[in-house]
Amino acid sequence: METITMKQLNTIPKINRTLEYSNGSPVDLTGATVYFHMGVLSDSSPYRSGLCVVTGLTTGKCSYNWNTLDTAVPGAYWGEFEVNWGNGSIMTIPSDNNLKIKIYEGYN
Repeated sequence: METITMKQLNTIPKINRTLEYSNGSPVDLTGATVYFHMGVLSDSSPYRSGLCVVTGLTTGKCSYNWNTLDTAVPGAYWGEFEVNWGNGSIMTIPSDNNLKIKIYEGYN
């Protein structure tokens, strides 16, 4: 499982991702809205959500641009992408686990 590390209040690097089905083929994002969700790892409670930018409709590419509220509280978090086609169809990626996110305290 991948771990994304950030310093408190940092907003880069953004998360660039190719969303794929379990067989490795890219998810066609035509007509979809993609969200990034993160939550507190220790109790699975939701923490933050935000809209992703789709950068490749048929190649499954998207990115999430952090804001300072996302990284304001140091700690361990989980992350996932939600693809919503607007017709009631929703897919969560990754489907078999979550990304791990570690936000380290800043000393500025």
